[in-house]
Amino acid sequence: MEPRGLAGWLRTTMTRRESGDSHPEGPTGVDGSRRFGRAERSQSEVLGTVLILGLSMTVIGTSLALGGVAVGDLISDAESTNVETGMAHMSSKISLVALGDADSQRFSLGAMQEGTLAVRPDAGSIRVYNATGSDRELLNDNRTTMGALVYVGEDREIAYQGGGIWTKQGNASRMTSPPEYHYRGTTLTLPIINVTGEGVIGGRPDGRITPVTVAEDAVPGVSTPLESGTIEIEIQSDYYQGWYAFLDERTEGETEIYHSNRTVVSRLVVPDTETFDNALSVETFYEAKGSADIDEPVEDFTPHRSADPLIDNRIATAEADGTGNGSLSASGGSIDAGTYYIDGDLVLTDDLDIDTSSGNVTIIVDGEFDIQNNDVTVTDSSDHHVEYYVADSFNADGNGYLGTASVDAEPARNRLFIGNGFLDDSSGGGTVRIEAIVYAPDADIETSGTVDIVGSIVANSLDVKGNFNLEYKSSLAETTVELTGAADLLKYLHVSHNEVRVDPN
Repeated sequence: MEPRGLAGWLRTTMTRRESGDSHPEGPTGVDGSRRFGRAERSQSEVLGTVLILGLSMTVIGTSLALGGVAVGDLISDAESTNVETGMAHMSSKISLVALGDADSQRFSLGAMQEGTLAVRPDAGSIRVYNATGSDRELLNDNRTTMGALVYVGEDREIAYQGGGIWTKQGNASRMTSPPEYHYRGTTLTLPIINVTGEGVIGGRPDGRITPVTVAEDAVPGVSTPLESGTIEIEIQSDYYQGWYAFLDERTEGETEIYHSNRTVVSRLVVPDTETFDNALSVETFYEAKGSADIDEPVEDFTPHRSADPLIDNRIATAEADGTGNGSLSASGGSIDAGTYYIDGDLVLTDDLDIDTSSGNVTIIVDGEFDIQNNDVTVTDSSDHHVEYYVADSFNADGNGYLGTASVDAEPARNRLFIGNGFLDDSSGGGTVRIEAIVYAPDADIETSGTVDIVGSIVANSLDVKGNFNLEYKSSLAETTVELTGAADLLKYLHVSHNEVRVDPN
């Protein structure tokens, strides 16, 4: 079998030429000998040698080039790894100085062949807001700058910012070491560490870290425990994607990313309370037509927190605890103190009596709660109450009733927290009567039948026709309820402003 490939072809050709069989069909002399055989053999040997040498040089050159790229990559990776290790040690030293545990510290990042070290005082910012409705109050005022110490290498950046180490390659960044951001239970501890200074240096960079400001109150005037609103942590940074991954995966709350301005926002909910000191409070508008009669006081264009987190938390807790519906079913009957969970709609086909003499009652419906033309009555005269958490809508029709057995209405003893609609099916004959506090801030209430309500309503809007009456009891002004699920509360906020100066040399 003959050798394959270019080298094989060359060896075969040269062998044939040396054996005098390079041109078996070529011209011959009068004596039958082949003409030009010796010259052709000489030319073939030269040609073969040149081709082999050319091929060898090409292979060697390619290997050297690829080897050069590989060696360059190894050098770059090794330098970056060395810088990450050095940055981690330097981070602990910056924290010592920034948090007041050391007067000053020296650092060294070792030898560099490719990269440089620079101080970037304007590499980002951090702002702390308290948001209530459409209003956002900046809490840390002029203490927002968050500079960085940055290694710029051949194909990546490695930066210290805010107590964390971040690596950026191309347009993507990731966290290498977590920042100074601690959210445990109901407390957020956030020491904002700002790096200042100037200079760019290569070779074997080292330098000194000195304090500028230590543990200054970054949110003066904010008392704890927090009472209302949502705390928003807004971080604008060259390394925003790394910040987003950290906040989204390792902290409670909702985190959003905005690529257009390299910003992330983490929202932590403050426990909120509602005091029912109005007959009606809506976020948008209310309109009463026909025979509608609504007691004062009334307020519009007033934002309210959604009931969904509260309802979702109650549902999740009931599912985790394995709380069943007990003796509560569509056929009504009687129930007493305890928690009753319905996984789906609850549509009553008969009256329901509720005895709270031995304690409060909680009814959780993961769907619609429709009492239809039936009575839901608190039968005792104690000070206990019933709380209803309805994920979808609460409805009634005909002569449906929800209240107490007392001659005088006691709306504070029935408290409805509703995720969607309220009395969507109230049109038709009869009079629906509700004696309760109704918290349905996402509901757009529209009724056209006859509805009598004694209590207080919170809704998104109210547009009623026909006979609609809302009677307010002044005693409700003393009733306060907490609206936020326990899983997402933030009560204590400890934010300090700490500034250090880094002088590389």
